[in-house]
Amino acid sequence: DYFAKDGQFWGQPIYDWEYLKAHDYSWWMKRLGFSLQCYDMVRIDHFRAFSSYWSIPGNAKTAREGRWVEGAGMDFFNCVKTIFGDNAPIIAEDLGQIDDGVIKLIADTGLPGMRVMQFAFLDDYDNLHLPHNIPRNAIAYTGTHDNDTAFGWLYSVSPEIRQRAMRYCGFDGDNWNEGGYKAPAVRAMIRTLWASPAMLTVVPVQDLCGFGGDCKMNQPGVPEGNWAFRITSESLEQMDAKWIKELNRTFYRSSI
Repeated sequence: DYFAKDGQFWGQPIYDWEYLKAHDYSWWMKRLGFSLQCYDMVRIDHFRAFSSYWSIPGNAKTAREGRWVEGAGMDFFNCVKTIFGDNAPIIAEDLGQIDDGVIKLIADTGLPGMRVMQFAFLDDYDNLHLPHNIPRNAIAYTGTHDNDTAFGWLYSVSPEIRQRAMRYCGFDGDNWNEGGYKAPAVRAMIRTLWASPAMLTVVPVQDLCGFGGDCKMNQPGVPEGNWAFRITSESLEQMDAKWIKELNRTFYRSSI
């Protein structure tokens, strides 16, 4: 696991997939239907589990003690298509340990996958998360709730990775460590991602404000102290709406 060396151990029971399949996944279909009534788009977290999932015994001490079990696969998504149509606004969170089975399932479903910019600079230029490698049918993020903020990330990575990222984003200044609402290095990252082919780009509000790691949303593998960040009205008022609007207009990511 990228975020925890022993994996993430949640202690949750596994779905009874045989029972669910026998009932055409009706529980899942009701759950998805309600979510789609509430939100413009729904992201299926841990999508790779529909290909195969990591099953951990109830008495295990760490997540390392599990095994891979075949998931529901395309049988599940055929039910989704039957009920919600071929173009249901669903995102597949295909991050983590991705194998050929997951890649094939993504292709078979036609759902957009995810790319995360903070994962882009860990190796060479064929990295799938680099903006120029992102396909059209993908949702691209500067970072998700599990990542550090972009500014916090710049501080936490090695100088080599930070320099690689800044070169890629065309940022050659020595003021990468300036945070706040006009943080220049964070803006360079956002602009570079906006120029990618991705059908949709997403930036956490913390990155639009140039906030540091103390404002990150979640620390994977840690059960307490998460999801406590709240944006204030004062912070929203100080955000550079003009810059955001111009960015969206430049890269055709807004109808305004």
